[in-house]
Formats: sequence, C-alpha cells, structure tokens
Amino acid sequence: MKPITVSCINDGKIRVTSISWERIFLDLTIESSYDEALDFSIAKLVFPKDDSDDDSQENGTVLKGRLLGEIPLDPVYADGSVYTFRINITAANDRSFLDNARWRFMTRLKKDSNIHICTISYEAAHQLPELSRVFSYGRSKYAYNVWFTTFCGDSVNIVPILNSRFMIENPDWRDRYSVSERRTVKGKLNCLVKKSKLSLMQLTYDYCDKVNRKNGRSILFMSETKPYIWGNLKYIDDRLRERGLDKEFDISYTFRQAVGKHNSAGGWMRMIRMLAGKDFIFVDDLVPIFNTLRLSKKTKLIQVWHAGEGFKAVGYSRFGMKSSPHPEENCHKKYDYVITGSERLVDVYSEAFGLPRKYILPLGMARLDGFLDSDTIKAKQDAFYASHPECKGKKLILFAPTFRGTGQKHAHYDYDMLDMKRIYEFCADEYIWMIKMHPFTRNKPEIPEEYRNRILCLDKNDDLNDLYYVSDILITDYSSAYYEFALMDKPILFYTYDRDVYEIVRGVHKSILKTAPGKVCDTFDELIQALENKDYDFEKTKKFKDENFGAYDGNAADRIIDTVILGK
Repeated sequence: MKPITVSCINDGKIRVTSISWERIFLDLTIESSYDEALDFSIAKLVFPKDDSDDDSQENGTVLKGRLLGEIPLDPVYADGSVYTFRINITAANDRSFLDNARWRFMTRLKKDSNIHICTISYEAAHQLPELSRVFSYGRSKYAYNVWFTTFCGDSVNIVPILNSRFMIENPDWRDRYSVSERRTVKGKLNCLVKKSKLSLMQLTYDYCDKVNRKNGRSILFMSETKPYIWGNLKYIDDRLRERGLDKEFDISYTFRQAVGKHNSAGGWMRMIRMLAGKDFIFVDDLVPIFNTLRLSKKTKLIQVWHAGEGFKAVGYSRFGMKSSPHPEENCHKKYDYVITGSERLVDVYSEAFGLPRKYILPLGMARLDGFLDSDTIKAKQDAFYASHPECKGKKLILFAPTFRGTGQKHAHYDYDMLDMKRIYEFCADEYIWMIKMHPFTRNKPEIPEEYRNRILCLDKNDDLNDLYYVSDILITDYSSAYYEFALMDKPILFYTYDRDVYEIVRGVHKSILKTAPGKVCDTFDELIQALENKDYDFEKTKKFKDENFGAYDGNAADRIIDTVILGK
C-alpha cells in the first residue's frame, strides 16, 4: 500500500491483556472498552520528523503518523469486547512472514477516522522480555528474529511493538561497523549458476503452460515419494471414475521416488512439461520442484497429505529447529488448498505447512471412505491371509514405529530396544508380532530363525493401511498410524523408549504423555506388562475417536471433488 498520513490514538481503551507463544503460534487477547464490534490489524507505522522507525517523536495520546503497511487479523474467538487471536508467525502476512519492520496492533472505530493503537496491560507487559524468539534456518546461517519492545508517550499507557527481522550471520561480529556477511567469489558463482538453472526451468514452464491452454478440465495426480498411486490420491481418482467424471476431465499421472535423489536436466524438463497446462494438481507428500517453480495463477495445487495426525513436528512445525524449512522458498507455502480429516486438525496443518487457516479445508480423508465397510474389510482380510497364511487363526499385533534420524538419508531404528526373546515368549501360540517399519528406515531387524514363526517382518508390498483390517492391536510411537486405527475401536499402545530426547531434539507439536489415545510405555518392560495385563487405557482411544470421527460418513472423496474440482 502507498504510505498515508493518519491520526493515531493510544488512550488505553483497547488493550492487549495476555500474550504468549506456543511453538510458531503467537496467542494474544485484546479487550476493548467500546461497545461496537471491531476489526483488528497489525500495522507498520512511523512518525515524523522522518520515516525511520525511531519513536522519539511519538508523544502523547493523539499523534500524526504514516501508515506504511497493514495486515488484517482474524480472531479465532470473539465474545463481546474480548477478542482472542492466534497468529501463525510463518504465515502472518497471508502465506508469508512479516517483513523487516516494527508492528503495532490497531483498530478503527466507526465514529471516527483515527487509528486506535492497542496498548497493553501492565501484567502482560511484564512478560514481554521473555517472549523474544530466534528461529534459525538454512543450516543456522540465517535467522528470523521476533521480539517485543514498548513505548509510553503519556507516562500511563504502554504500547507493545512487535519487531521482526531476518538476520544473516556476520563472521566479523567483533567489528562494530561490520554489518553484512562477506561472500566468496566461489559462493557468488555457485549462486549465479543455481539461479540461472531455476530461471531456465521457470521460463520453460511459462512457455509450456502458455502453449497448453487451460480449459478447467485437466487433472494431474502426482507423487515424488512413491512409484504408484495409493491412499488419498487413489480414492479420489477411483471416485472420479465411479462418477463418470473421467469422461469430462483429462486425468494424468506421474509417480516416482525422486525425493533426495539426483534428477537429470532431462528429467526436470519432462516433469515441467507434465505440470504445464494443468488446472488441478493433487499431491500427497513433499514435492521439491514446487520449492522454486511458480505455477500459473489458474492452476490449483492441492495437498491431500498421506498421514492423519501424528506427534512429530513436520514442515513449519520445525521452523527454527534443525532441518528447518526456508521461510519463503518451500513447496508447502505453494498449496492453494490443504485437505485435512477434521476441523480439529486445521491448526495442526496450518502450523505444519505455514499457511493461514482459510487454505485448510476439513473435508475428510478420502482413504477412510469405506474404512468400516464390511465388504471392504473382508476383501482386505482375504487378500492378507492369502499372502500370509501363517497368520490365519492368530491374534495379530502390528508394530509400526516411525524412523529415528533427521531425514530420509539418515533414517534408522534402534532394534536393541526390542527383546526378541521376550516377544517370542509373550506371543506363545496366541499372537503373531508383525513388524512394519517406516519406508524411510534403512536398517532392518534381525530376527533369529527360531523366532520367525511368531515374529514376522513385513515388506513394502504390505500396505500399512490394509494391515489395520487384520490387526488386533497397534503398537506405534510418534507416527500418525494411530489416527486411522482409532476409528476401528481397537487397542493402541505407544512404545516411546526415547520420549524425552525425541520431544526435545526432534520436536513434537503436542505432548505424547498428555494426549496419546492409548497407554504410553517408556520401557520395554512396561510395554510387555501392558500386553500381558491387557492394560491399554482404551477409554483414551474411544474419546479420541469421538472427538475426531464423530461426523464420519465415508464421503470425503465426494466432498473433495465437489468443493475443489467442481466448485460446488
């Protein structure tokens, strides 16, 4: 917006009464002394005599200033004169971060044209020094800093100021006049080559997209993590065909395992030509090409995510931690819509993908359609027992933990935390213990030959979701596997031998001990005892099911098609 001169009032009648952080969410409450409903914003304001951010000229309760920018704030709750806000700091400015500036909370009244600046209660102001945050990224070479300062022009009313700054490492920090990082010639050349390649890719896409004119009828299903269609993508595709919409829409596919692997120039160009001209692109996981490729504004990129809800922090839930995503050039920022299983998960997905709530559509998980259908259950069971006849007539325990390590290249699991002998003895002639590892996990469990009739290691051909239909008990940890399994009214145990370390180092978006829908076991002894005593804390599972699947109707694929593709 163009700078405009405004009259500002900070008379203490609109105040911030509480302010706190929850990971990347900034929570605040504002109370008003006015009767009318108010709309709030965060604003970049500067005051004469210059356009610096020096508040030395700000004086008294009424003052002239220049409004350089304004971003609306949507309350998550409003009750009369009390407004509660949850600001996703990774998406405070629509999809983007707040720029380098000093920001004030403000509103306008119907009766005048003044800007009313929010002050802050003394109790809340005392907390401001503790609310500074440093979010490092880019291998800790860069950081996004958020901190609070205050101003008081009339010796009574305190104005809170939110400061945001992107910072760069300065090797010469001992020199007080050194303000920027020195860069090597090699570094500059590498940067130039990289930008040239990205520019060529973008030009190729723009040209191909222009040649392949859109008609609103072109759909692409894609994955860069699996070489086949599955899960939510498959159920949406199947439902399109069941409704005969494949005759109205041109549907194409690209599935491959490319994440973390080198891709040739020819491979990139083929992918770009595939993307060009598409009206709808559905993905279910990370797709790195969207980190930098700008799609046509007429193309809708839809993330249907392969998981439901887990504990581990992913995407922007990890902002400021190791392997933190880039503030802007990240594929998660590019989604037009993200589909989630329920309204309860909107904040979870907003945090993970660094997007405002309005882009998160709680339409349901398509792959849960028919999840409780008796014919589907029987078909899945028959298919499993045909492949694993040794399991027939046994109770099946599904052990499905997530990997350890920072990513795909270093994914592993510590099998020393499993006592194979005790598992074998517990199973006896009643149970079979099925091990289904995360596909990223590189190391495999070593199961002694004499235990293999009771301990079974499944491979990639056994789909995790299909295993839910035959499993009697699920044992997992920080994975999202429990989400769908809870719908089947079966026990869930959580084996979290490294819970404290995982929560602190890897990061979670909620406490496992407090929120897990089942019994949490921190030692192998506790896990075996829970199994022996059938101590599952099953009431937690039932409560979780009621909260998350109370409105389950098995029609998510139809809602996604009608809302996103048909625009109904």
